[in-house]
Amino acid sequence: MRTSVLSYLKVSPHLVDKPGVSTSFDDYPQPATILVPSPSGNGAKRSISCAFHGMEGRRLILEAGEPLSPSTALSIEHEDNLFLGEVVACAAQSPGLYRMEIKIEQILTGLHNLMALRARLLGEAVPQTLGLMPVGVLN
Repeated sequence: MRTSVLSYLKVSPHLVDKPGVSTSFDDYPQPATILVPSPSGNGAKRSISCAFHGMEGRRLILEAGEPLSPSTALSIEHEDNLFLGEVVACAAQSPGLYRMEIKIEQILTGLHNLMALRARLLGEAVPQTLGLMPVGVLN
């Protein structure tokens, strides 16, 4: 019997927005990066390495090394996609490891192709894709 990722967060399943599509990478979490606005308010963003564990409806399940408060607006870079949303739940799994549920408002895909097109149109060098590091790996 499959255990819902929401059971780990102690969130009732009726809160999932439009369930139907579920993906799970619990056996092989994929690296991703959370981008959160910095507290200085100057438009800068702070990066947090995280592990992408899957989706339940419009909810993304992540693990990171630091907690984020509910209602925190953020973006998540995963592969060639940018997820825009907000934190709806965050629970400590162990010391220094937090499992988060993110409500997704919008997904932008094909970002590398878009950046390459922009660079060609502006006569700039085509940007290289960034290699992401799994949570817990020192750079």
